[in-house]
Amino acid sequence: MRGPSHTLRVALADVPWPLPKRPATRDERQLAEIVRELDVVRARPGDIVVRRGALRIVFREVEPHQAAVLFRRGRLDEAPVPLGDIRAALDDGTVRQAVRVTNLAAVDGLRASRLPQSVRDTLAATAARRDYAQLVPEDLDAAMPSPPARIFRAARDGVHGLPSTPVRIGVEGDPALAYGASLLAASWRDLDLDVHVVRHGANATLVRGSADGAIPIARAVDARFVSPRVGGWRENARGIVDYARVAVR
Repeated sequence: MRGPSHTLRVALADVPWPLPKRPATRDERQLAEIVRELDVVRARPGDIVVRRGALRIVFREVEPHQAAVLFRRGRLDEAPVPLGDIRAALDDGTVRQAVRVTNLAAVDGLRASRLPQSVRDTLAATAARRDYAQLVPEDLDAAMPSPPARIFRAARDGVHGLPSTPVRIGVEGDPALAYGASLLAASWRDLDLDVHVVRHGANATLVRGSADGAIPIARAVDARFVSPRVGGWRENARGIVDYARVAVR
């Protein structure tokens, strides 16, 4: 794969400017670190260019499926693997060598302290962890442990005796969580629980971070396409790439 010399072209799902004071997503944290460490050449919504010596690093906001197309055409050097496409990309002979999957030091979990304890216990006992793991990190081994089947059955059978408290799930941070929240909510509705994903008025939140105080669902991963012309590329367990070490061949 070829590209312009001394230029690294990176697609992110979100390139805000100005950067938020409290970065919430993986992309926001990445950009905040880059802006602190390297010289900013140009910055505007959707387009940030930084320089490290002779190397220009161009961050462009591109929808992940479109970014995958541009990567295949050689017009990007790094791009996110679209949600739900990790396994397909690893099975694709044309791009599988470019796929980098990083296990993050984070767990996707539901914070639900505002709900009655009996409702929280039922959500914890019946969460569709394996379905979530298969469709979000796309790795069944990423699912957090589920209670024994007898606990699940007892919780399912007791649904109609719960307090009539609707569960309204909000989402913080990574866009994958919105998809994951919709999967969880649908599985709980199948058990006759009143659970929906909302933008406002949430009384529970799906978050990516520490499992402390949350109903743990699955360990998180990040997956990206990285061109073979890029050397020294490493992503840490926080989902951050150290671009000070990256070189373009």
